[in-house]
Amino acid sequence: MFPSGWHAKDPLVVVGIDPGTWCLGFGVVGRIGGGLRLVDHGAFRAGAGLSIAERLRHMHACVCRLLDHHRPDVLALEQAFLQKNVQSALRLGEVRGTILLAAAARELPVVEYPTAVAKKSVTGHGGASKEEVRFMVMEELALETPPEPLDATDALALALCLLHDPALDPRFHQA
Repeated sequence: MFPSGWHAKDPLVVVGIDPGTWCLGFGVVGRIGGGLRLVDHGAFRAGAGLSIAERLRHMHACVCRLLDHHRPDVLALEQAFLQKNVQSALRLGEVRGTILLAAAARELPVVEYPTAVAKKSVTGHGGASKEEVRFMVMEELALETPPEPLDATDALALALCLLHDPALDPRFHQA
């Protein structure tokens, strides 16, 4: 799952991204020792009047700025999933491509998780509602106010999922 030769380190900065062509959620979580802390979260929005090419350019530029600002060690990305609407699936694939390009240009490892796996990681079950995910993200990161918007909460859940992944434990990596 992790790129060969990649090892977890301490401190570790993880950016989670919940891709979308209209709203792209992000969450940045740091691990220091045994503790986790919220570094940043939010969402990038594309203007309603923009063409798909302009939205993709906008989202790519925003992700590049995010990665350059926080300089994360690894990116957790929502895995592509099947949708009933083929056009929506194609658009989601296009925005995921811009995120993968931004990460590759920075030689940043990317780990992909299905939505249900991220939900299970933070709530205990893969069918959790967005509100349940938000509550557990708040609990785990000791937040007093809920992360906004829900796209940011989903991105934080992806980052936490990666931080909960037993493969991060250096004992699971080959030297």
